[in-house]
Amino acid sequence: MIPPLCFITDATAPAPVIEQALAAAAGGAGWVQLRDKTLPDPAFAALARDLMARLAPLGAQLVINDRVAIALAIGAPVLHIGQSDGDPAQIRQRIGPDMILGLSVENEAQLGDVPAGVDYLGLGPIYATASKPDHAPPIGHGGFARIAARSALPCLAIGGITAQDAAAVKSAGGAGLAVVSAISRAPDMTAAARHLMQSWMTA
Repeated sequence: MIPPLCFITDATAPAPVIEQALAAAAGGAGWVQLRDKTLPDPAFAALARDLMARLAPLGAQLVINDRVAIALAIGAPVLHIGQSDGDPAQIRQRIGPDMILGLSVENEAQLGDVPAGVDYLGLGPIYATASKPDHAPPIGHGGFARIAARSALPCLAIGGITAQDAAAVKSAGGAGLAVVSAISRAPDMTAAARHLMQSWMTA
């Protein structure tokens, strides 16, 4: 259910978001998460609809970041929420049983508040990262391994992740890698995604 590579779009990268998303999908990213904290809802929804249609032929699914109403409105397959985006149990009730729901977890203490209905966790940040300036303190690979070991849910590693992290995440029981700049800032985004996938498969 959880693909080994999730790409998260980068609104501040040189390449347009749609170009990033299609390049990542062409390189093997099974999920493309649309994240933009400043784009107004109507523009975000229009972009999400466009992306969902373009990603499908490439075998990739669209993940909506935070915006529950838009995920519902467009029938997105996956929704990812953070710790400040509302009660995950209530959000699960809103979206129904079929949409995949992911939750960001930043430390071991937050594990106790993960309700039934969450399908996977995004654990991190592993490292400090410029793509999310307000991130929580980095947990490193040790923190990832400890949290993943305590949860029965699939766990994606996020926060400054590159292909070099694949082996450590996989050996810690991780389900995959969630990356931003390793793809969005790469000279060849498709090649970067392909390299990440190969690193995971051979780890």
